[in-house]
Amino acid sequence: MIALIRAEVTKLRGSLALLLAVAAPAFPALLVLLGMLGSKRTPTWNSVYLSFALPVWSLFLMPMTIAAFVALVGQIEHRSRGWDHLLALPIRRWQLFAAKLIVTLGVIIGMTALMLAFATGAAALAGTIRGAMPLGAIPWDMVLDRTAAMLVASAAFSVILLWTALRFASFVVPLGIGIAGVLVALSAMITRTDKADYFPWLLQVKVFQSPNPWTYALIGGVAGAVIAVAMVAAMARHSFR
Repeated sequence: MIALIRAEVTKLRGSLALLLAVAAPAFPALLVLLGMLGSKRTPTWNSVYLSFALPVWSLFLMPMTIAAFVALVGQIEHRSRGWDHLLALPIRRWQLFAAKLIVTLGVIIGMTALMLAFATGAAALAGTIRGAMPLGAIPWDMVLDRTAAMLVASAAFSVILLWTALRFASFVVPLGIGIAGVLVALSAMITRTDKADYFPWLLQVKVFQSPNPWTYALIGGVAGAVIAVAMVAAMARHSFR
């Protein structure tokens, strides 16, 4: 399994998928920088992370980035007919898809960590330019707790997107599902309905709105685990011919 994971990581090197995973986390940081430079008020570190960078990342940028990332990952095999080679190897088929799942989830965690690092740097840069750093101490305990809850909650839609990217050869399918999910989540947020609280694309957003964030995290995590098992089992039996 370790060898398969290393092989998946090697495939990402120099690919558009890896470039996207590095570039996308910079956008919340850019918004933090522009927001602080354009505001006359000095924000707190708490608001920089928990009221701006993480909510923006969780609602729109992270789901869209994951949709594009898994679509590009799927195309690595679909376009080069890589499935023919992979499935001919003397290894269990389920391990191939488990390795892709592990690498994808690892990249999602890495992207989020990179986003936090970029946001911290952007806030510090804006504070230096303005001559007024964000107020208070960085609430790392709360930031890390909510970030972990967000990542667990996002497991459900992340696995759904990966499944569609591996199952369908068309780049459009996972990207279209990802865009549709984000639009539904945005509509639910705008209308303030409570009938979509458990929609997969909203679970990670509810983490920042609920006094009990781990309730939504556990729902997304359990759903993601169930879908992951179903994905690995189904893809191991799927014919790519």
